[in-house]
Amino acid sequence: MVEVYFYMSVQKADIAAECGMKLSEWYSREMELGGERKKCISALLNPRDDYERYMSHDYRCLKLEVQPKYCFAADSLLFEPGLAHPEVMEMYKRSIVPIEKYTFGDYRLPECLITGTIIGENICVLGRGLDTPVLYNNSLELYFNNILEGFREEHDDFNDSLLYHFFKRLHLEGKVNCVEDSASGLAVFQDSRINRTYTLKIPDMGRY
Repeated sequence: MVEVYFYMSVQKADIAAECGMKLSEWYSREMELGGERKKCISALLNPRDDYERYMSHDYRCLKLEVQPKYCFAADSLLFEPGLAHPEVMEMYKRSIVPIEKYTFGDYRLPECLITGTIIGENICVLGRGLDTPVLYNNSLELYFNNILEGFREEHDDFNDSLLYHFFKRLHLEGKVNCVEDSASGLAVFQDSRINRTYTLKIPDMGRY
C-alpha cells in the first residue's frame, strides 16, 4: 500500500475516517490516464508539503493507504499555470507517472493522484505530532538537496561557484564589499554589518 496525506476540515475528518472518501465527492480534477479519462483526488506525499494547513488548527491531516495501481505522481506546481498556458499543461501531463516509478525529490511539490475511492479502514486521522514517521522534512527541501548534490558530484568547485555568484549579487546591491585577486584566484567578500569575511575561489565558468 502507498501512504499519502490529505488535509480536511476538523468537522469532516472523523466522518471521512469512518465512512471513507468517495472519489465522486473528493476529486479535484480529471486527467487522461492509461488512455482513459479519470477523476483524481490530489493528495500529498509528505504532510509538511502544505505547511499552512499543517500548522492550522482548522484542518486535520489524514493518512491514506491506497493500492499502488490507483496512485500516480505528478508535478503539482505545473497544474495551475497549465490552466492558462496549454504548453505548461502538456508538461504537467508528461510529469504524471505511476507512483512506483516516481523518484522522491524529482518534483518541487509532488502530488499523488488517486483514481479510486478510499474506504474508511484505510484512513487514519493523525494527531498534531502526525503519529507516523516521515523519512524527510518536506519535498521542497529534498528537491533542492538532490539538485545541489548532483552538481556537487559533477563539479568539485560547485559550493564556491554558488556562493560566489550569491555574494556578487549582494555586492551589486551594495550590501557587501568585494576584492578579487586574479593571481591567487580568490575573491574576498566582507559583510561589515556582521563584521564577517568570506573567502571564495573565483569560479571558472568555462568548465560548466
